[in-house]
Amino acid sequence: MSNLEAQIKPSGVSKRNLVDCFYAVVSSIQGICRKLDDDGGVPLTTYEANVITALFNGKIENSRGDVVMNAISGKEDTFFIMSPTGINNRSIIQGIYQIFDMMETLCEQLDTDTLTDSNYETLVYTAHYLWTVFNEAGSSVGASTSQRITPMGIDNLQLVDILYAFVHSIHTLTDKLDDDGTVTDTDYEALWDTANILMQVEDSKGNIAGNALTKFNP
Repeated sequence: MSNLEAQIKPSGVSKRNLVDCFYAVVSSIQGICRKLDDDGGVPLTTYEANVITALFNGKIENSRGDVVMNAISGKEDTFFIMSPTGINNRSIIQGIYQIFDMMETLCEQLDTDTLTDSNYETLVYTAHYLWTVFNEAGSSVGASTSQRITPMGIDNLQLVDILYAFVHSIHTLTDKLDDDGTVTDTDYEALWDTANILMQVEDSKGNIAGNALTKFNP
């Protein structure tokens, strides 16, 4: 049978599930970028370079010991580390900021890459990333004038809603790529949503995103 409730919800989130969610989102972004670079129907081959190598500056280790990591030379001040035994407010804000930055850059590049669709930023980024996030250096990403995330902290409700937005945006992006007539491969969703986002997030409105694990009785 499948899980009966989301692992992450407004009533609470464990450190383990929080880190696993960040890992799943960032590793999916990396996997999508690598796949786009190798996809014969996609003209540009700079997705991983522009999105991951240039923008992701951290190390995330999930509860199974899997690691996604990139370190940007000269930006040691924004490097962060997450693991189930080590996560704090700074790493959460840095992680959120960098995911915002990566997804905006990814969607903007897709829109200019002469694919069939040119509304990736509108449907994947703008529709989901409804906050303005500030990092420690005072830089900001996002366009909201009412919902602001700062290095001072984030409450549980905002955090869960943002994680929901991340997970749902991955589903929207991979589904669009599979349906885009210019893109050759049609297994983006299968590989980087269904097979990689192995948890569910419930937001403050009761919406659920993600994929329930299937459990079998021995």
